[in-house]
Amino acid sequence: MSLLLQVNQIYKEFLGVTAVNNLTFSVHGGETFGLLGPNGAGKTTAMRMIMNIIAPDQGTVLLNDEARAKIPNHRFGYLPEERGLYPGANVLEMLTYFGTLNNLSKRKAEVEAIRFLDRLGMVDFTDRKINQLSKGMQQKIQFVAAFLHDPDVLILDEPFSGLDPINQIVLREILEEYKKKNKILIISTHQMEQAEKLCDHICLINQGKVILEGNLNTLKRKNRENAYLLSSDEDLSFLKDFSELTILEEGNNTYKFALNDSKLSVSGILKKVEAQANIRKFEMMEPSLHDIFIQKVQEENGGQA
Repeated sequence: MSLLLQVNQIYKEFLGVTAVNNLTFSVHGGETFGLLGPNGAGKTTAMRMIMNIIAPDQGTVLLNDEARAKIPNHRFGYLPEERGLYPGANVLEMLTYFGTLNNLSKRKAEVEAIRFLDRLGMVDFTDRKINQLSKGMQQKIQFVAAFLHDPDVLILDEPFSGLDPINQIVLREILEEYKKKNKILIISTHQMEQAEKLCDHICLINQGKVILEGNLNTLKRKNRENAYLLSSDEDLSFLKDFSELTILEEGNNTYKFALNDSKLSVSGILKKVEAQANIRKFEMMEPSLHDIFIQKVQEENGGQA
């Protein structure tokens, strides 16, 4: 079944303060959607409305045209940024309990819990109490609890918090497998590098409203800054004397530069360089998601990050 989540003009305020302001976006099954924004942008409130934890004051959340309030909760999975674990419970018992709450049999919940604990390197901790685990281990347990029942929609708020690089790779692998089943995956994170590796589509919100949305690769092309990267095993400091260029960054025989006139020929510049040094690497630079994030939020906030 093809899945489509539609968030239509949702609005929410608390004590007269607008948290989410007519937010609209849609997510298709099989894509990873990044819901991004600075602290206080309204991301968590939006995710809680999608999860039906709180209701919007206005607007609708639909899954395949069915109102969210009418859809069983076990079709959704949620990893909140805050810990939601029982400190005194042991790992396997707690995961099994969460699985049964989400429409799994006890046996199925145990099998799935052990399978994912094994993948995340925690199968030897099934009898350990939650409060005996490190922050990173607790994060892995919380992820398994959100994912165990194979929901149609999975919403992850800061999923990589506390995880070392190896476990971040394992988590990305699991999420890629999930996406290939044409499920809906929504990720919110401040780690732009992780979002860039995972997300196909992003929605950047600030002060409760959308300031940028679209396919990530398309957005990167649109925000390209006409910059290039040039590397050599030889000294390239002579580039500073080229009137056609503005040097943006320089490193160990590596220069990032922009053309002063977009009509200038890049091939002409390369010929001038090759007359003085061998080129080891040349590429057109696209902005990172981090660069786009900072630029758009600063523009929206009048120059302030």
